[in-house]
Amino acid sequence: MIEIAGLPAHILLIHAVVVLAPIAGLAAIVYAAAPRWRGYLAWPLAVLSLVLVPVSLLTAQAGEQLQKTRPASALIREHAEQGDVLKAVSVVFFVVVAAALIVSHEPIGRRFAFLGALRTNSAVRMTLLIVAAAAGAFFVYQSVITGHSGAASVWAR
Repeated sequence: MIEIAGLPAHILLIHAVVVLAPIAGLAAIVYAAAPRWRGYLAWPLAVLSLVLVPVSLLTAQAGEQLQKTRPASALIREHAEQGDVLKAVSVVFFVVVAAALIVSHEPIGRRFAFLGALRTNSAVRMTLLIVAAAAGAFFVYQSVITGHSGAASVWAR
């Protein structure tokens, strides 16, 4: 089992996901809904969505190792299932945010000039922004549900 300063790593790593995932999700929603904020949010959103993928995967791996050391229960199994969903959501969120940033933020999009008309198509841009906002909302939801099921598995008696 991975440990940090004698504590199971999952317990420490989960705080990064619980804090950063809702921030990233809300940033995606604001990015999609408020064009004047896009210049301020583009790079932080890109970095957050990218960082959350390995952090989510590492947290889940540490959680699986921790699960092997604990007695099995329905609450722990539910939390593990929610964690599996959150891993997938973090990857999908990154892909959707990356696509939305490529088509809507010129400094980032310039690096993808080979996409040509696809990048400049307003219907594609609007669709990706709406999907990014929806992905952000679902990322917030899934991180809250996963965190709640984890807390319930620890504190419910």
